[in-house]
Amino acid sequence: MSDNVLNQLRNKRNRPTVEPRQDALVPKLQPQTEEQNAQQQITPVTELVNPTAASSNTLAELQAELQKYPETRRHSAIVLEKDLDQELTRFCKDRGITVEVFLEAAWTIASADNALVEKITTEAKRRYDQRKRVGQIKRLITMLSNSSK
Repeated sequence: MSDNVLNQLRNKRNRPTVEPRQDALVPKLQPQTEEQNAQQQITPVTELVNPTAASSNTLAELQAELQKYPETRRHSAIVLEKDLDQELTRFCKDRGITVEVFLEAAWTIASADNALVEKITTEAKRRYDQRKRVGQIKRLITMLSNSSK
């Protein structure tokens, strides 16, 4: 039996190997003329993801383009009512956008209308008071549960 195991180990060492790939994962880019560079527009996302379709944008060009867009910042996690969260997530998914981008757009449009901002603020204050009461009730339940043990 040990002879059989030894033969298996020897055969593993003699496994066939795969030939090395001949194609490069990222092709070498051909130098472009200034005219070709001037004709170049914004690089589609598909080209940025697919290295074989990469354009000749330099790091400096990409950084300059990035400066044209508003800067973003990560915000703390948002807590939403369960049903509202599901509805909003489904709404955004169906339209191919994120909840964050929807909230940005909604704020941009709403903030231009003072009456709408007041209406939203009134509803927000009502919901805030409701959330505070829910927190108080949960805290009391926890305190009463712990004291009865």
